Amino acid sequence: MFKYFRAGLFFFIIFSTTFSSAKESKSYFPFLAEEALNRGYVLPKPIGINFIYVDMTQDVKVESLKLKGDIILSPFLKPISLEKIITVTAKDTVSSIQNKIVKTDIWLFPFLNIYGLLGETKGYSKTKIDISLNKPVITNADFKLDYDGITYGVGTTIVGGVGNIFVATDVNYTRTSLNIIDGNIDALIISPKLGYNFNFSSFKNSIWIGGMYQEISQTLKGNIADVINMPIPIRNGKFEIKEKAASPWNTVIGFRSEINTNYEIMTEIGFGTKESIALALGYRF
Repeated sequence: MFKYFRAGLFFFIIFSTTFSSAKESKSYFPFLAEEALNRGYVLPKPIGINFIYVDMTQDVKVESLKLKGDIILSPFLKPISLEKIITVTAKDTVSSIQNKIVKTDIWLFPFLNIYGLLGETKGYSKTKIDISLNKPVITNADFKLDYDGITYGVGTTIVGGVGNIFVATDVNYTRTSLNIIDGNIDALIISPKLGYNFNFSSFKNSIWIGGMYQEISQTLKGNIADVINMPIPIRNGKFEIKEKAASPWNTVIGFRSEINTNYEIMTEIGFGTKESIALALGYRF
């Protein structure tokens, strides 16, 4: 029911491959830089900071949705447990999220990059539900969660290649704390890519195609009053949702261009069960 980039996230990576344009590093990093340079590789500057915007929409599978609390029919009658007398059926679920992220990274080795990220998450999740007693009480209602929160995480990228062809695999783990949800949302994202480096005019460019795997399975809890108006008074009303991504894999394609040895821009598009676009500006030093 949520997008996690992680988002996120998200889960995509701006990477400068070992074929980037900075010819030498004045830093202690990356280790083994001299050996790589002697073999003819051109290394990026070792430290980077990236400003990233991600917009994603995806389908989510709801495994269960429960509403809990006590129905108050009269101050003179004993409360009735909501969970015992109603049935909730979740149907189509769609989620949309926007992430604004700052990511910092360092090349420890010519083939190994590590990074941390911190960002703001905003979005919504909407599920069509039916609520029934012996007969439907509410049908085709919007169970909508509007939310915002903070996303943070760490990751690593391993790269290699022959000539202008490169492969890269990014793995990251993120945690998102949302304003209307009890607890945190954790996500593991793995993104393998195959790409090609080429020059156009005075710019160094890269294109790639790959996949993104998101391992997300969460139990989310919050207040019923935050997401839906019930036709009956409920005391201590809570919801509990168990959910996972409708499909863990989707396809991504991307493009990166170096403006000069310090600045780079990147865009990546995802399609399939997760539709996304990511834009970024990076600075290396």
